[in-house]
Amino acid sequence: IGKMGSGILSVFIRLFAIAAICFVVVDGLNGLNGDVALVSDDSVHIPQFHFVPLPHDWMNDPNGLFFDPVFKKYHLMFQYQTPRVWGHAISEDMVHWKNLPIAMENDEWYDKGGVFSGSATVLDDAAQTPVLSYSVSTNDMQCLAFPANRSDPNLTVWTKYEGNPVISTKTGALPGRDDTTAWKSNDGKTWRMVYGTNSGAIAYTSTNFLNWTMHGLINQDDTTGMWECPDFYQLVGTNVFVLKASTEGQDYWSVGSYDDSTIIFTSTLGDIGNKTQLYDYGQYYASKRFFDPSKNRHVLFGWVSEERTVNPAGGKPYGWASIQSLPRVVLMDSDRWLRFQPVEELQMLRNESTKVTLGTTTIAAGQAIPLSGISGRQLEIIVQFKVNSETSSCGVDVLASPDRKEFTTVGFDVASDTSYMVGMDLPGGDYSVVNVNYTDPHTCQKQCLSDNNCVAWTYVVRPPLAGACCLKNAIPAQNSNPTCTSGVKVPWTNLSLFGDTTSSSLNQTDGHAANKREGAIVAKNGQIPSTMDLHIYVDHSAVEVYAYNGRHVLTRRTYPTLAASDNVFLRSLHGADCIVQSLTAWEMLGASST
Repeated sequence: IGKMGSGILSVFIRLFAIAAICFVVVDGLNGLNGDVALVSDDSVHIPQFHFVPLPHDWMNDPNGLFFDPVFKKYHLMFQYQTPRVWGHAISEDMVHWKNLPIAMENDEWYDKGGVFSGSATVLDDAAQTPVLSYSVSTNDMQCLAFPANRSDPNLTVWTKYEGNPVISTKTGALPGRDDTTAWKSNDGKTWRMVYGTNSGAIAYTSTNFLNWTMHGLINQDDTTGMWECPDFYQLVGTNVFVLKASTEGQDYWSVGSYDDSTIIFTSTLGDIGNKTQLYDYGQYYASKRFFDPSKNRHVLFGWVSEERTVNPAGGKPYGWASIQSLPRVVLMDSDRWLRFQPVEELQMLRNESTKVTLGTTTIAAGQAIPLSGISGRQLEIIVQFKVNSETSSCGVDVLASPDRKEFTTVGFDVASDTSYMVGMDLPGGDYSVVNVNYTDPHTCQKQCLSDNNCVAWTYVVRPPLAGACCLKNAIPAQNSNPTCTSGVKVPWTNLSLFGDTTSSSLNQTDGHAANKREGAIVAKNGQIPSTMDLHIYVDHSAVEVYAYNGRHVLTRRTYPTLAASDNVFLRSLHGADCIVQSLTAWEMLGASST
């Protein structure tokens, strides 16, 4: 067809696509009153200061993160499209991103099924050469790629190593994937790196970065599950090391010591699998960390997937799927608990002309009060609540409609009576587990009360017998579990962080998650704090909350349907009144990628 016909056809296709998107959104809302203003299309859910690739498509794990010390640019690569390739973007501040051409296609015999996750390492040669190490869809090979032109400021083109694969099960390697950033031995003679297997993280060594020799597992605990996207690094300015693994749908961390001569990590605070030692309690997985020498910090990105039904083939029906989390700095508290803080560069997006502050404010139990002076789908909110000695639930409703038909809540719960908790598990700390034929959890509670060694208990419904009574010599963190009833001998105050999307959307057909996700807040040095700070980012369909000075983080995805769902409420959900001691909020400028 001619140019004019081609142009008309192109316009028609675009209009048809827009109409299709609108239909997807509105069709699920046809039960609403006709006078309710609805979002016009799905673009309202695309975040504007979280990274989203262009062109829009499916995205998952962050990969190949590094800071180029030569050209002073940050590089973010990521799992992109189906089957997977590596997308590529660069930035000077980790806030504003420029999309580049695909860094690695799935065009070799060994990666036809997909270029899977991996990392980047900046070598210590004269050119400070960055090298990409990656796995493939068959989980049996590890490969390398190098810049085609080191003098290119953007490092746009990458060349796969002609000797790939450098590690293969055909030459005795363990099956696995997701190579880490490599590090040097203490004597500077050998490189070390690990990748994930079904038994943990397997370590390899090399003197030239091309020929690798299997050493053994770096970890001493075996979760018997696949360790995806492992990581290993030393915290800045300390002798403390972090081992991380993505498994069972969450990113677990442990801290401990490291023997350089044996390449063995020994945990000193919780093993991989501890439900309180998570990078994030919410929708967050397959994270990738890199060291930023320009500011002497470890920076972390994570895959934040959709919480609605979406097809990996192009992100259908919306044409896009998944975002990267905000970049977070990894720190450590005085009790060796990890802390996470959003990078300081994000402050440049604060629209200072919209800043609002609030002093001491009491919210009556069961009430919600609007936060006047600010609204929107791009917000930063820093709020500090008083922690009650009584049972209570305090939080902030965001993306809320004025009539509260839609809202998403982030906050914290205080449980002051933990002697008998229905639907709650205390996993770990067992010294006695006995299968029993009674159905009343109070019987298990009485056994604990009569045993001097017992400080807590859990009754588990366990067919075909009635259940199991677990007596504990420690008080683990709580986890919701409908098959359990638990308690402690001496009641104590328990804190938990939550993100609740139960009322987030009126859409009945998109399969969005409508639930409460939560995790225990581990008190510093065992002392319940007098205040609780929540640092909240709202970015259209993404909500991130950093709690308790970043000791815990929770991320949710949410998809409100009403055009007016952009309000903020301060809320006391139940129990005692909630007291806000201070609040500061800003509207945030957009920083969408180009």
